[in-house]
Amino acid sequence: MKLHLLTFLVFTISSVAFAADENVAPSITAAPAAPTTTEEKTALANFKTQIEEAGKWIEEKQKTAAADPTAGIAMVSEIIARLKAIKTDGLPADLKAAWGEMGGVLTEMGEVFKGFQVPKTDKPEDAMKALGEIMPKLMAIQGKMEPISKKLQEVGTKYGLDMKKVAPGN
Repeated sequence: MKLHLLTFLVFTISSVAFAADENVAPSITAAPAAPTTTEEKTALANFKTQIEEAGKWIEEKQKTAAADPTAGIAMVSEIIARLKAIKTDGLPADLKAAWGEMGGVLTEMGEVFKGFQVPKTDKPEDAMKALGEIMPKLMAIQGKMEPISKKLQEVGTKYGLDMKKVAPGN
């Protein structure tokens, strides 16, 4: 149970999709939409760089969290802040809107963990009890996150972006 809960928390907390199964055949998608203005081209290039950097940074953070559930919980606000800091000015409207929806759910997640601490105890059941108290809220957030992540991945793909590391569930 402890490992399963840790896996769930790392997935939910970090709002990061674990790498998709590379053995699955890729889906056929349309060619990326061509940016219409120089501003969009620049904004998309900058956005792509930022999401790639954030994805790599989050992967490194997850390595720490995998060994220590408390570290996973502690990194929530860091990850949310990092993802919300990604600039969207000049992006195509559909991509900007999808990223904005993701930001809204991340804000909700941040509120769930605001002030939350795993009790320092030698009894794992005490820590599990504390986590169990916030689990219904996390499940509700995950329910909201799944369609938003799917939409973000679809819109990102339209512009040649791989959103898997910053949009959980894809």
